[in-house]
This record gives sequence, structure tokens and C-alpha cells, in this order.
Amino acid sequence: MRESFVFHSEYIADLPREHKAVFAIYTINYALCGEKPSIEEGTLEYSLWVKIARRIDQEAEKYEAIKAKRAAAGKKHKGNQHTQEEPKQEEPEEKPQAEKDEPTEKPAEKPKAKNFEKPTVEEIQAYCTERKNSVDARAFFDFYESKGWKIGTAKMKDWRASVRNWERRQKSEGVKQKAAGALWGNESDIPEEIINMI
Repeated sequence: MRESFVFHSEYIADLPREHKAVFAIYTINYALCGEKPSIEEGTLEYSLWVKIARRIDQEAEKYEAIKAKRAAAGKKHKGNQHTQEEPKQEEPEEKPQAEKDEPTEKPAEKPKAKNFEKPTVEEIQAYCTERKNSVDARAFFDFYESKGWKIGTAKMKDWRASVRNWERRQKSEGVKQKAAGALWGNESDIPEEIINMI
């Protein structure tokens, strides 16, 4: 006796309305309890029932085969489950009392990174002079002061690195301006008679 089965709607889909309920009961009783309905052989009802019973039997065989495979796999896995031995933990050897009393040396601590200190305009100007660049110290200071000394969302760590970035950017923009010519602010390179024509 089974507890459940899959009832396919195709079992009774093509039957006339008055036969659907009867065949549904036949199907349930046969699938769950193994009871064959008392239908006279050779009738139309019997030929319909044979098709339904054959499908129920095929589904039951398929179910039993899957169930057996899973049980075998479970037994195989369960058999291997407890064969592994747990590694034995070695008990630590006790150190002689003399060694225990000696103070252990702590590794040298890494020097902590300095906290960022906001530079003054004079410090920025001195660094720019040292690097011989044309970064405007006041503009640099004002720009980062307005941003809270942040680069994006991260706090600035090294203002000197930012000065070097400004320096690089100015050099690359200068090259672009020279390449662009008169349209980008280099009108002094154009002869006066051409400027007068414009």
C-alpha cells in the first residue's frame, strides 16, 4: 500500500462527465491500495481502464527503481562515513619551570603612520619652488581646503603627492594647448594680419 501517487489529469481528461468521478475513484483505489475495479472485460470502460492501470503501474515501477537506487547510495555513503579516524591531538609537552619564568620578547611594533597635517600656503609654495613647477600654491590650498582635504571620498594622506599630480596635469595640458593652436588660446603665435582678417 502506497501513501501517495501522481494523479495525471490525462487519466480522465477525455472521459464523458458522468464517468470522470467514477474513474477518478478507480484510479485512486488502484494506485494506493492495489484494488482493481470490477469492470466487465471487452467493454469500452474496460479498455479505457487498462490504459490508466498500465500508466499507474509504469509510474510505480519507476518510483520503486529510484527508491532502490537512492537507498543503495545512502548505504554506500553511510558505510564510508565512519571509517575515517579522527587525528589524535598530541598533548603539548610541559616546559621546564625555568623556561616559563623567562619573559618573552615582544616583536618590535611597526611605526604608526603619521596623521595627515594640513600644510600652510607657505609650505606648499616652498615645495613647489623646490620642484621648480608652476603650481599656484594659493589655488592648491584653496581647492583642497574647500574639499576638506579629501581626494574623492578618501582623506588625503600626502599633500606632496597631490602637488606632483597637479604638476603632471599642468604639463600635459600645456602640451595639449600648444598642439591645439590658435583655437585654444595661443593667439600670440598667429600673425597679426591673419587675426585682423577674422
